Amino acid sequence: MSTDPEHKKRVAGGAGFAFLGRMGALIEGASVIAFTWLYGPVTFGLFAVLWSYVKVMTAISEAAMTTTLQRFVPKADKDEANMVAGHALKLGLLVSSLFAIAGTIAAPSLTNFINAGEADAERLTTVIRIYVWVLPFWTTVEIGTAAIRARRTFGPEIKVRIFYEQGLRLVSAVIFAMTGLLTYGLFLAHLVSVFLAAVLALRLVAKNYDMGAVLRAPMFGPLAKEMRSYGFSLMPANLIKRLFAEFPVMYLNFLLPGAAGAAAGGYYQVARKVASAVQAIRLTFEYVMAPLAAEKEGTGDRQALEDMFAYATRLSVSIALPFGAALILARNDILATMQPEFAAATAAIAILVAGRIFEAATGPSSAIIEMLGHKLLPTVNSIAGLLGMLGIGLWLIPEYKVTGAAIAAASGLNITAILSLIQSRVLFGLFPYTSAAIRPILTSALLAGGIMALVPSSFSWAPPIGITMSAAVLITAILLVIRYGLNDADAEALGKFAVKIRPKPKS
Repeated sequence: MSTDPEHKKRVAGGAGFAFLGRMGALIEGASVIAFTWLYGPVTFGLFAVLWSYVKVMTAISEAAMTTTLQRFVPKADKDEANMVAGHALKLGLLVSSLFAIAGTIAAPSLTNFINAGEADAERLTTVIRIYVWVLPFWTTVEIGTAAIRARRTFGPEIKVRIFYEQGLRLVSAVIFAMTGLLTYGLFLAHLVSVFLAAVLALRLVAKNYDMGAVLRAPMFGPLAKEMRSYGFSLMPANLIKRLFAEFPVMYLNFLLPGAAGAAAGGYYQVARKVASAVQAIRLTFEYVMAPLAAEKEGTGDRQALEDMFAYATRLSVSIALPFGAALILARNDILATMQPEFAAATAAIAILVAGRIFEAATGPSSAIIEMLGHKLLPTVNSIAGLLGMLGIGLWLIPEYKVTGAAIAAASGLNITAILSLIQSRVLFGLFPYTSAAIRPILTSALLAGGIMALVPSSFSWAPPIGITMSAAVLITAILLVIRYGLNDADAEALGKFAVKIRPKPKS
């Protein structure tokens, strides 16, 4: 196996930036707490449901251009890269704008498929007509930041994501709530924040591409046709991947009538937001590995790809185990910050976190398959997972509601992840587990077990003991993994701090 330290540094460096951006989800978690108090569980639940619908529609309107950019740009020369980025942005904006117009016209009919509280139901048509315009702006954010990642630059987009995630939506939502807009405020706040995030994303594109050439990029021609062919073939897989996250929220809302349906979607959304902190670890390495895999495949350097795949996987598992255990330990304190009804998410948090830890064990295998495999493979894998989720969901959700939805979602996403891991090994001879993975994963598992041993006691802890203890044991566990779990080469790739806390060699 290749041991070139530069390969690991590229993975670790890019992952560090991407993970920082993904940790914006933790800040959004703090925003969720504020939203539930300002707007109540029912209106927040309605917001969660409509946001789920927007994200599902984005998976269609972007036409998998986010993935297409990762495949085409790294292999393209300067002029062709501008054309790729331009076509992706134009196509996504065109399709999403058409959807937004259709949603505005069809809003009265769409209200028949969405359950809301009595006060919100009276204004639901207007809410839909306002909120549907998040779609074109969010599609622009997704494609614009993907264009930056395709340049193998993983830092600048974080400013856009964190600006949107941390700041403007929260500030706007508070202001609107204080002015008495207790139905429209949350939706208007999101529309404003996503619009400005789209503007910032386009500024980043202008800094990394020739914006004039991007705007002149043709919508037709051999390259555009090839991009659409590749993107449309992946679009079902991307849509299904999005459904894994959003379908339980939508299904709970559809199944349960009135305010109960809106609130249940909100409870599940809270559980998913907590678990998404663990999901961020795997997504981080997938974001980094996708363009790197396309690059290494293009140069024929399969050995370097295998090295990076193995490193990303063992690092992902080593972080996910204690991180997930700490989240389960902290869940009671997290829910205590919200209104009492959100205690319904307690079991769902543990189930979704466990599912994300298991998924992390497959590493960035899905990105490998998307970049190297036949264009239909991701779709086949995703359909298998979706069918598993639907079957389990139809069985469990009517009786167990939010908890049943969590079991279904965790099962479905792992069916897809395991299939990708198997295909990486069988089709490309890439398997991430080597002898180098034994020590870090074993160390991490022992530390996670120690954290989980505290969970039974945590039910009697008064806030903020649980979350304080979770933060302390997580930091300690990560430091111990770096010090005793990683080998010298893996630690060096993480940077100077990791090297400093490693045991000093005996002279």
